[in-house]
Amino acid sequence: MPRPGHPATDIADIIRRGGTIYLLGREDPYASASPLMTALAEHVLDTALALATASEHNKLCPPMLACLDELPSTAPLPTLRIRMANERALGISFIWAAQTWRQLAALYGEQEARALLGLTNVLVMFGGSKDGGFNREISELVGSVRVARTTWQTGGKGGRSVSGEDMAILKPEEVRQIPTKQALVVPENAPPIIAKLSRCIEGKTGRQLLAELDATRTIVERARADEVSIEARQLAALANARRHALTEAADHDG
Repeated sequence: MPRPGHPATDIADIIRRGGTIYLLGREDPYASASPLMTALAEHVLDTALALATASEHNKLCPPMLACLDELPSTAPLPTLRIRMANERALGISFIWAAQTWRQLAALYGEQEARALLGLTNVLVMFGGSKDGGFNREISELVGSVRVARTTWQTGGKGGRSVSGEDMAILKPEEVRQIPTKQALVVPENAPPIIAKLSRCIEGKTGRQLLAELDATRTIVERARADEVSIEARQLAALANARRHALTEAADHDG
């Protein structure tokens, strides 16, 4: 927050230097900071767009990645479809994530959500989806494979016949059953693959990350302990308002 001796954050300067801007929501799901985060994310992206169009290269250099985790509930950008269509050529790329297709469709509407999906170059699907219709669409998107079928006939006129049959590479129920730590990756112009994944908190680097997380939480907890609680500030504000009301009433009577 800007204050005397502490100027406001220079968003444009951070973007020029290839820095990172984190937007973190509140832990309480019933006290969402989504409207504020959406407005701030739009401002950051507008600043990046202005820098890109003003650049001598006609694009942002170094490029910028906007990673929008939990898009529907954290920062549902109303301009995301337009930005994805236009701003990738200007050095601004997007990664977005949603827990379910229906969550995305409920927020943006069916047609807008499908437009977002169509503009996404690489689709990554995890298992667990219970939306049968969406799973069928993903199965069709993955495609089919031609399988040879051999039929043997017994008896007096025994023989063999060979035919071909198209089978889905991944059935709808298999989309739901994608194992943990695996994901279906569907690139724009390449065959789909099943990718093996690992969590960032696993292994040596993961243990180091967890240790740094614990140290940071300790620092934050110590800083919060020195702050005046919300309840105390509310009581102080009420007391101050009452004093003003009593003072004004006394002046009026006088």
